[in-house]
Amino acid sequence: MEVKSDSYYIAEVLRGKTDSFAPLVDRYKQLAFSLSLKITKNREDAEEAAQDAFVKAFRSLETFKGGASFKTWFFRIVYTTAISKVRRKRRDFVSYEEHKLSESELMETENVVGELTSEERSIHLHNALEQLDPEERVILNLYYFEELPVEEIAAITDLTASNVKVKLFRSRKKLYEKLHFLLKAEGALV
Repeated sequence: MEVKSDSYYIAEVLRGKTDSFAPLVDRYKQLAFSLSLKITKNREDAEEAAQDAFVKAFRSLETFKGGASFKTWFFRIVYTTAISKVRRKRRDFVSYEEHKLSESELMETENVVGELTSEERSIHLHNALEQLDPEERVILNLYYFEELPVEEIAAITDLTASNVKVKLFRSRKKLYEKLHFLLKAEGALV
């Protein structure tokens, strides 16, 4: 079977062949679920957010202008849908002020992380990432693990490229703060 481009299927759907949306669902369902799961941290919520995003994309397909790729446009829908789901669930959550680390504590943490084995580093990074806010976690994941450029992250998150850079900087700092407390709890830091 010949694989066709996203724009082909979009044109077919816009001509009234609604079943032509199915190949787009097949193409992006795993990525939509993965992004939703990184945000919601809950399998059922992630599945629901991904499904809702596909419905929203289908209903607003005529608004897709093609300025960005369909993938970027759709991931923006997935991102906002998943973030909205988390915010609705967290309305009653009371936040607390984070302890800010000094520059020497941050450097000490960076040194200890550098001495860990690859497997230990991966485990600690995963645990620290899980403690970040969904938006921070997603921006770091998109940049470091999905290796998306700042401009594409900006399109997905509806932030400016400058805001993405600022959020990347702040999120990395918060990640190191989380790592610091995890390593301190294990006794790796004094």
